[in-house]
Order: sequence, then structure tokens, then C-alpha cells
Amino acid sequence: MVTLTKKGVVTNNLLNPFPGLRPFHTSEAHLFFGREGQSEEVLTNLSQNKFVAVLGASGTGKSSLIYCGLLPTLYGGFLHNGKSKWKIVITRPGLNPIGNLAESISQVMGNNADVANQKTDAFIDQALLRRSSAGIQNVIKQYGINNDENILILVDQFEELFRYQYSSKDSTSINQSEHFVNLLLSAVKQSELPIYVVITMRSDFIGDCSPYQGLTKAINDSHYLIPRMTREDFRKAITGPVAVGGG
Repeated sequence: MVTLTKKGVVTNNLLNPFPGLRPFHTSEAHLFFGREGQSEEVLTNLSQNKFVAVLGASGTGKSSLIYCGLLPTLYGGFLHNGKSKWKIVITRPGLNPIGNLAESISQVMGNNADVANQKTDAFIDQALLRRSSAGIQNVIKQYGINNDENILILVDQFEELFRYQYSSKDSTSINQSEHFVNLLLSAVKQSELPIYVVITMRSDFIGDCSPYQGLTKAINDSHYLIPRMTREDFRKAITGPVAVGGG
């Protein structure tokens, strides 16, 4: 920022409050403006159904809404069934959906700073996940959770599962994709452990969900379609971060 004074030009090194094209990080929630109230609607669906699919076109801010709206609310002690603490597992399907999920669970649940031990945990977790559709519950039971804790499985960019299925050279990719979906649905349907699931997905991939009847029903029962921002929303998204940045 450049400031004009009577003595000349003074340059102030101020923080650029705009992250650019990438999604906002959870640590940047104080810079996230323009979608006030939407995270509460997502939270309502999640608390009622233990599952919510956040849908929207590419670039509409699905991930940012979760990272800067929903997650800070949960970390802040959102109460549900008397449990105020959350352990949040964030994963993306990528080219190895089940393996990536196992690695993410081991990182959050293991609390193990040793990389070698963490890899061992992830290897064991992956075996448990592949063994049955109740794999997520079985892995969580191995680690154990406190009485005041909930578990959130956040699958960001869920559409990568379909890309993996169609482009993978692995002949078992379709079966693995189906098993990955069944893992999530089984975790939501059971009542023994407080496990919740959120997925973010581009809306143009919604048709790819239709072969999975359980997934289709879950999305029909609990989804949130990101609305287009209004002129006032855009104004807040621009002036809010500028004010926080000192502009």
C-alpha cells in the first residue's frame, strides 16, 4: 500500500488479505466474507443427518465455505449430543481413495510425530478399511475416542473418485470406488460411534453418483447447493478482507 504525505510517498508493507484462486485455509477464516449464514445451514443438515453433500459449480467456494465456515464452528465447541470436541479427518480421493483415507485417519487419530510409525499405522488402517464396509468404525475403535469427542470425515473434491474410477489402469478401480462409498455410508448409518461425513463435490458430477443408490439417497436427504453470490455478497468479499488487511 502506498500512502501520500506532506513529506512525500511512504510505502507500508501490509498483508495481502486475498488468497487468490486457491481455497481459503481454516487459519484464514477471519478473511472469509460474503457467505455469512451459509455454514449454519450446512451445520443443520449435518447435525440432523450425520451427512451432508456440499455441491456447487467449479470455483464457487465449496471448500472455502467448509474450511472457514463449518470447521471453525466445530472447533469452537459446537455441541451435539453433549459432545463438544471434534477430531476432523480431511481427505481427498485422488488416485488412491482408500489409501488416502487411511493415511489421513492415522495422521489425526494416531497423534504420532514419528513418520515411520505413522506410515505403519496407515498401512494397518488401510487393511482394516479394505476388510469390510465397517472399516472406518473398526479403525476408530482401534484408536479409541474420548466420551466428549465426535469424528468428522471430510472428503474434499469427492468428484476425484469418479476420475479415479474412469482413468485408473487398475481393473479393480470400480470395486474400490464402490467400497469407498460403502465405507462412508456405513459410518453414517451406524449409531455406536459419533461419526459424521461431509463431502464437497462439483455439481456437474452429480449424475455420476446415480449408480450408487445409497449415496444417491444420502445426497437427496441432505445436501447444500452453494448459491450464487449477490452484489452485496461480492462487496463484502472485497471490502471485508481489505479492512482486515488495514487498507
